[in-house]
Amino acid sequence: MKHTLIRRLPIVDRRTTLRWLFAGLAAGQLAACGELGGEFSWSPPEALTGKGYGTDPDLLDPKTPWPLTLTAAELKTVGALVDLILPADGDWPSASAAGVPLFIDEWVSAPYPSQQEQRGLILPGLAWLDNEARKGGEPSFAEASPEVRRGILDRVAFKDRIPPELETAGRFFSRMRALTIGAYYTTAEGWKEIGYPGNRPASGPYEGPSSEAMSHLRSAVEAMGLTLVSG
Repeated sequence: MKHTLIRRLPIVDRRTTLRWLFAGLAAGQLAACGELGGEFSWSPPEALTGKGYGTDPDLLDPKTPWPLTLTAAELKTVGALVDLILPADGDWPSASAAGVPLFIDEWVSAPYPSQQEQRGLILPGLAWLDNEARKGGEPSFAEASPEVRRGILDRVAFKDRIPPELETAGRFFSRMRALTIGAYYTTAEGWKEIGYPGNRPASGPYEGPSSEAMSHLRSAVEAMGLTLVSG
């Protein structure tokens, strides 16, 4: 396949992306002064407050009860980044075409502690991408040439090659890669690519879970020091 994650590093096709996915299943602005060459610190944005889903969400008519907070410029940066992580490939659309930027907007805008913590990494990370692009003479990361974009990511994409001063940028990229892959492969396009049919009604009497499924469940329960009790 011709698509790569970043230039000058080994080719990363969508089969490799799927391996990342299954391996994972198995196992604002930057303020002046601080990290990253003495120019920036990763100052988290102001925490958000808002209404969550509550204890009884309407699954038949799902709606996001909190306002989305990414700016138009931030969404463009997200779109450019996720399309480098998961570009279009033959019949399969790019991450942005599948709606991944909107998912990330919803994610970082959610009022829950975990998402708020990640917001404190992702929003400064998006600003860092733009700053690095401007260092290369580009107006922003989204408007930068492919060579400049890939050159930026080349420095933070793989853990064993990240210099100490870019450790936080590496964590930002790792989080965005995980969110991109996780979001894409929960879309209809992602399901189709991995051959997952989705929930299907069973015809006739329900025969219960397969022996393989029960064996996996039993192992998982026993690993937690519990005992699986049959009903």
